[in-house]
Amino acid sequence: MEIGGPADRREAATVQRREVSFASGQDECAAWLYTAPDLNSPRPMVIMGHGLGAVREMRLDAYAQRFAAAGWSVLVFDYRHLGASGGTPRQILDIGRQRADWRAALAFVRTLPEVDVDRIALWGSSFGGGHVLRIASEDTRIAAVVAQCPFTDGPASLRSRLRTGPLSAVALTGAGIVDTIGSWFGAKPILLPMAGTSWMPAFVASPDALAGASALLPAGTRLSRRTSALLTRLPSVRARLSKNIELTESDGGEGAVTGVDRDSIWGVLRGPDGEFEAANALAARLVLRLPLDRPGRALARFSTPTLLCVCDNDAAAPAKTTKRHAHGLAHVQVQAYACDHFDIYVGEHFERAVRDQINFLAQQFDYSARTTQ
Repeated sequence: MEIGGPADRREAATVQRREVSFASGQDECAAWLYTAPDLNSPRPMVIMGHGLGAVREMRLDAYAQRFAAAGWSVLVFDYRHLGASGGTPRQILDIGRQRADWRAALAFVRTLPEVDVDRIALWGSSFGGGHVLRIASEDTRIAAVVAQCPFTDGPASLRSRLRTGPLSAVALTGAGIVDTIGSWFGAKPILLPMAGTSWMPAFVASPDALAGASALLPAGTRLSRRTSALLTRLPSVRARLSKNIELTESDGGEGAVTGVDRDSIWGVLRGPDGEFEAANALAARLVLRLPLDRPGRALARFSTPTLLCVCDNDAAAPAKTTKRHAHGLAHVQVQAYACDHFDIYVGEHFERAVRDQINFLAQQFDYSARTTQ
């Protein structure tokens, strides 16, 4: 399949995207591999992973197309238990497993003949932005790191979440305790929204969270019947959704089986041509782990050139804390954007961020090539 965004289309015309997979634990991670068919020599590689509960169709292709147009190979993968990747039960976010998926992705690309193994960069966004910092602290062979709106500090994010909705945060925590206990006995996960309003027991709750998260999905993405019926009775919530999302009218029949095993009330989403499924839902047990995770501390434990793209108005991953983790570190560059957590994926903020990221990676890849010759 040929790719090419509105910008750099001519350069991307010879780049192909194909479906691949790689093993991680007992399961397979689904991925897109962007490569040029006329390779004369190994090229740099950018490995990309998304944030909290998100899948690759949520705007990662827009970044990957730009990186591919710059002449680099790109691997974009879904974590286990999410999207097109394997793993049951569905909609589980296990921090250790996701970092194992990053290690498996690295091992996979290092076997590809078209990849220059001395010029591999990690690119993570949001929760994935925290993962890449931890992985870089373990692997000195990585040439560069880009962390966009990165989750760097569990306590800081918890304090921010309490400010946006204290009662709903308590409800989220209570569900997390029940879900954790249930997991010990093999119970189905209790699913709660990844993004929601301040009164919802959502992991990310703010006035703009639903609008921002839903804007990352492609136009024509369809919302499942159960949630569509609910939103017809909640017009104020419906109004917060991006115009990219279409509701599904109920025909009185049973809802279709979904890729998350059941139609979560928080929303199962199907791509315009049915090519993917995602859910605004994660197992509640994660909430007990988040406050303990502080990947920003890993920045001081490695010297790999790193670019942090932070959103100054970020309620999910507070920029002030991220900047504090980076302060005084010579190998870390910080670029700030006057926007919210989800705004950096679209529009003018996306254009600026992806340009900054390409410039940074080009410099690091060139430097790596010169130092390895």
